[in-house]
Amino acid sequence: MSTVQNLQMRVQKLQPSATLPLRSRAQSKPKLIRDSERRYLLEGYRTLVPRDARMEPHLRGVLDDSLAHAGSLVRAQLVFGILRGAGAKKTLARQIAVAIEYFHTASLIFDDMPSMDDAVERRGNACPHVTWGEAAATLGALGLINQAYALLWNGIQTLPVTSRRRAAALVRDSLGVSGILDGQSRDVHFERNAAEADVLEVAEGKTVTLIRLTLLLPSIVAGDGAQTRARLNRLARAWGLAYQIVDDFKDCLLSRDEAGKTTERDELLSRPNLPRRAGLASAMSRLDALLSDARDEVLALARAGGARWRPVLALQEILEKEQAAIARRVALRVCA
Repeated sequence: MSTVQNLQMRVQKLQPSATLPLRSRAQSKPKLIRDSERRYLLEGYRTLVPRDARMEPHLRGVLDDSLAHAGSLVRAQLVFGILRGAGAKKTLARQIAVAIEYFHTASLIFDDMPSMDDAVERRGNACPHVTWGEAAATLGALGLINQAYALLWNGIQTLPVTSRRRAAALVRDSLGVSGILDGQSRDVHFERNAAEADVLEVAEGKTVTLIRLTLLLPSIVAGDGAQTRARLNRLARAWGLAYQIVDDFKDCLLSRDEAGKTTERDELLSRPNLPRRAGLASAMSRLDALLSDARDEVLALARAGGARWRPVLALQEILEKEQAAIARRVALRVCA
């Protein structure tokens, strides 16, 4: 049986809703929290970086453009929902949520640079370096990172000493040279003949680390115990790897207009891409297993904490719908 025939058989077993196409930029954003809460987050995302008329125009342009196009705010919604569910104050939850989103946005600005992925479009708009130049884009990304650290400090400085140290270590390990920086370096220096395990190692560094920060930091702030943190750590790995595999599939399957960003870069730049490296069937099997593991952790959280973990359950359902849509796409087109 061919790879495509195998995938076609799997598609037939999917629920009817799974036949929907992959989400495009024209479709609604993922909704993990109430609309009023998302609007509150979006307002914070767009306003919590200080800007004034005296700022150099190129730097101001990078910040204005980046903050005007917020993307899905998935990470911010998770952080905000988890913290609010634990009883955190609204302002505190927003500060930490927006900080995580600023780190993510800065990573995308760097990722799109000519020295990295050399992309020209992100979130349906020209990348900041295309409009304002590489120097301004670099400075703008650093500005977002600086403000993110300031917002995080405001959020964690009042924690008990043990929790404060745990939070600081998590931020260091996630964003430092042993975390996302190492993962990004492995990505841009990836060797074309590397093994499947090397692809996953890159994903561990560049994608899992930020998901781990997104899930574990609000848990530490909320004072959760070791068992909950361990469960969230396992969920972060499963989700992070699944996210990267979904993104790898989208790089081959979606057009630039559908994705709202430059696609088909992995093959051109010899970057890690699991469907290309391991084959369609193997990549889909890996994605299935990861999301199955993630669902086990999500349901365990829901049983233990009820409504607090609704944003986590909502994201799991979104990922499973994308998983099903990808299965349908790859049954019709070989990503070679």
